[in-house]
Amino acid sequence: MVRRSIKIISMSQLLKNRLSIGVLFLLCGLNFATWATRIPDFKYLLHLSDAALGTVLMGLPFGSLVSLPLAGWLLTKFHSRFICIVAVLLYIMIIPLIGYSTNSYILFAALFFFGMAGDILNIAMNTQVVALEAKMSKIIMSSFHAIFSIGLMLGSLLGGLLSRLGYDFQSHFYLISAINILSIPIFYPNLLRNEAGQIVEEKPKSSILNLGSYLIILALVAFCGMLCEGAMADWITLYFKEDVELAAYSTTIGFSSFALAMVLGRFAGDYISQNFGVKNILSINGVLISIGMLITLFIPQVEFKIAGCFLTGLGISTIVPLIYSQAGNQKNIEPAIAIAGVSTIAYIGFLIGPVIIGYLADFFNLQKALVLLIILGLTASLVAKKYIK
Repeated sequence: MVRRSIKIISMSQLLKNRLSIGVLFLLCGLNFATWATRIPDFKYLLHLSDAALGTVLMGLPFGSLVSLPLAGWLLTKFHSRFICIVAVLLYIMIIPLIGYSTNSYILFAALFFFGMAGDILNIAMNTQVVALEAKMSKIIMSSFHAIFSIGLMLGSLLGGLLSRLGYDFQSHFYLISAINILSIPIFYPNLLRNEAGQIVEEKPKSSILNLGSYLIILALVAFCGMLCEGAMADWITLYFKEDVELAAYSTTIGFSSFALAMVLGRFAGDYISQNFGVKNILSINGVLISIGMLITLFIPQVEFKIAGCFLTGLGISTIVPLIYSQAGNQKNIEPAIAIAGVSTIAYIGFLIGPVIIGYLADFFNLQKALVLLIILGLTASLVAKKYIK
C-alpha cells in the first residue's frame, strides 16, 4: 500500500513537471509567432525592401550567436529551472520594446535581444525535457515541440485577428508580455530542480566546441529543418499576401496551416519514431518538405497552396525534437552541452533562414527564393538516410 502511494505521488509529480515544461514551450511558440505575424506590417511601416528586411532580421541570429554558447555554459553551472525564468523575464521586457521600433536600427537591436531570450529559453527548456525523459524512461521530446507549435498556431491566429481588428503593435505586444507575466506562477513551481552537476558527473568533460562527428551530422539535419521552419515562419505570410489571390482567406492562412501540421506531426512524433525508427522518419521528413513546397510555390490554386504548407509543416515537425532527443542521450557528452551545441547550429539556421530568403527574394523574387526550402528538404533526407544511426 505504501509503495502504491509513493508511485501515485511520483506519477503525479511527473505530470506536474510535464505540464510546467509544456507551458514554457507554449510561451516560446506564442512569443515567436507574435513577432512573425507582424513582420509584413513592419516592412511597410519602415518602408523596407526585401533585402533591407533581411538585414534587419539578422538581429535574431546575431543574438543567437551571443546567447547560445553562453546559455550552454550557464546550464553547466546553474539549474535549467533558473535559466528558464531568466529567459521569460527577458521576453517580458523585450517584447513591448519591439512595438516601439521607429526605424530599422532600433528594430535590429530589439530583435537581437529577442533572439537572445528565445535561444536561452530554447536550450533551458529542452534540457528540462531530457531530464524528464530520464525520469520517465521514455522519449517524449516530440510532444513538447508539438506544444511549441500550438503556441505558434495560437500566436498566428491571434496576430491575424488583432491585425484585422486594427490593433496596433504596442497593444498586441503588451498583451503577449502580460500573458508571459501571468504564466510564471503556473510553470515555475514545478519545473525540475536538478542540480547542474547531477548529470555532468556521469559524463566525460566536454565543451560546445568538441561535439564529435555524429553530433555535427545531427546538427546539419536540424539546421536544414530549422532553416526551413524559420523561413516559413517569417516569409510565408508575406508570400500569401503579395503573391497569392486569397479571396476570402486571411493572409495568415498559409502559416496557420503550416503551424497546424507542426502540431499534429509532433504529437504523433514520439509514437511514430518508436515504431518506425528515427532514421526512416527523418528521411521521409525531408521528402515531405520538398513535395510540400513544390505544391505551395508552383500550383496556382490557393487551396493547394494551403495543403502544400500543411505537408511542409508535417515534414519539418519531427526533425528538431528527434535530433534534440538523440543529442541529449549521447553517452560521451553532457546533455546540456550536447543540446546547446546542436541547438546552436540548428537555431542559427532557424534565424538566418529568413535573412537568406530576404536577399534571394530581392535578387530574384520571393517565390524563387523559397525554392531553397525544396533543396534543403532533399539535403536533410539524403544526409539522414546515409548517416543517421
